[in-house]
Amino acid sequence: MSENPKFNEYKDQIIRMLATMFDYLGLDGEFKVEEKGAKIAVRITSSDAGRVIGRKGQTLESLQLLVNRMLFKSDEQAPMVIMDIDGYADNERERRAARRSEDGGERRPRRNGDAPRSSVAQLEAQAQDAAKEVKRWGEPVKLPEMNAHDRRIIHITLKDDPEVTTESIGDGAMKKVVISLKKAE
Repeated sequence: MSENPKFNEYKDQIIRMLATMFDYLGLDGEFKVEEKGAKIAVRITSSDAGRVIGRKGQTLESLQLLVNRMLFKSDEQAPMVIMDIDGYADNERERRAARRSEDGGERRPRRNGDAPRSSVAQLEAQAQDAAKEVKRWGEPVKLPEMNAHDRRIIHITLKDDPEVTTESIGDGAMKKVVISLKKAE
């Protein structure tokens, strides 16, 4: 029996969302949804796997983020959804683990386009520190390039601060967040 009593409801909702998205994008796909502990795993099979995965897995990651947001918006108690297509995500995790063990656990140097992963607490602290600096010196602070998820955490952390404003600048998926003083009205 399912650990989550609403699993079948989530399963149906996820399949409807993905089927609609794939239909609009002109993609074919079959979806298998199962429970994995406290998460929901979605295995996608598609002849368009390369298009769904995207460059360095960015499209798959974005699709996963979108499904999580839509599910969370309808039910804040919804479990996290993790997605895989034709074994890509599983293989990618294995490759990363193998690289770490070959390096003796040392992190490899980052290439251009690789974003460091930060915890929510680290990002919130970074946002608060930058806001303090802006308030103290009056000069805007530009944070390093971040993915959309990390930028959103910065924006949400500072949205209720009456003295500062945040703005994402740049092109592509990786952008910088600029924190500056609000203009006097």
